[in-house]
Amino acid sequence: MFGPIFALIAAASYASNTVLVRRAVLRIPDANLGILISVPMAVPLFFLILVFSGRAGSILEFSWPAYAWLSLAGIFHFVVGRSLYYECVQLVGANIAGILRRTNILVAVGVGVAVLKEPLGWELILGVGLIVTGITLAGFSPHAFKAAGGGFSKIPLKALVLGFGCGISWGISPIFVKLGLQGTRSPFAGAFISFLAATVILIFSLINRRRRASFAHIGSKAALLFFTAGLLSFAANLARYVALSLAPASVVTPLVSIEPVLVMILSFIFNRRLEIFSRQVLIGTATVVVGTIILI
Repeated sequence: MFGPIFALIAAASYASNTVLVRRAVLRIPDANLGILISVPMAVPLFFLILVFSGRAGSILEFSWPAYAWLSLAGIFHFVVGRSLYYECVQLVGANIAGILRRTNILVAVGVGVAVLKEPLGWELILGVGLIVTGITLAGFSPHAFKAAGGGFSKIPLKALVLGFGCGISWGISPIFVKLGLQGTRSPFAGAFISFLAATVILIFSLINRRRRASFAHIGSKAALLFFTAGLLSFAANLARYVALSLAPASVVTPLVSIEPVLVMILSFIFNRRLEIFSRQVLIGTATVVVGTIILI
C-alpha cells in the first residue's frame, strides 16, 4: 500500500514541477538549459538526506552491476528522456508532447512483466488500459490539435521521434532502477547514484562553448523557476525511488503517470491563460482516476 502512496506523491510533485517548467521555458530559447540547473542540484540534496539518516555509507554497498543499472537509469531518465521531452514541448507544445510520451506506460508494464516477471492480473490490465484511455482522451482535445496544426498527420516527424523517444526512455528507466535496487534497502542511495551519473554527463556537455555561453546568459527569473522546479523534481524522484523499492514497476509507473491530471488542475489555477480545457479533458481525467483506484 505504501508503494502506491509514494507513487502518487511523486505524481503531485512532478505536476507542480511541470507547471513551473512551462513558465520557465517561455523565458529561454533553449529549453534544455533548464536541465543544467534542475538535475545537478539534486545530488547534494540526496547526499544530505543520506548523511542525516546515517546511511551515507550505503552509497558504497552496491554491486558493480547495480551501479551500472542505476547510472543508466539516471542517464536515460534525467538526461535523454527529459531533453527529448523539453525539445518536443518546445516544438509542438505540451499537449501533443504529453500524448506522444505516454508510451512510457506501455514500455514499463511490458518490460516489467516480460523481463522482471512481475505479476499480470486483470486489475493491472484494466487499470493501465483506463489510464492510457483517459490520458489519450485528455490529450485529444480538438482545440489542442487545432493549436498544433491538426492531427497526428500534421505533427512534424521530428516531434514524433522526440515524443516517442522520451516515452521509451522514461518507460525503461524504472526497470533499470528496479534492477539496481535489488537486494538493497537504500533507495535514497540509488537515487543519488542516478542523479550523480546524469550530472556527470551534463557537466561534460558544457565542454561545448556555445552551450556554456547560452547557460551563462539565463535570466534570473528563468533560473529561479528552474531552481524551484528542481526542488520539486527532487521531491518527486525521492518519492518515486521509494515507491519502486516497495512496489512493482508495472504498478508504480502508471500511478506516477496520472501527473497530467494534476497538471490540468494546477494549470487551471495558475496557468489558465496558457492552457486549454475541454469536455475531453474532463472525461479523460475521470477515466484516469478510476484506473488509478483499480490499481491501488
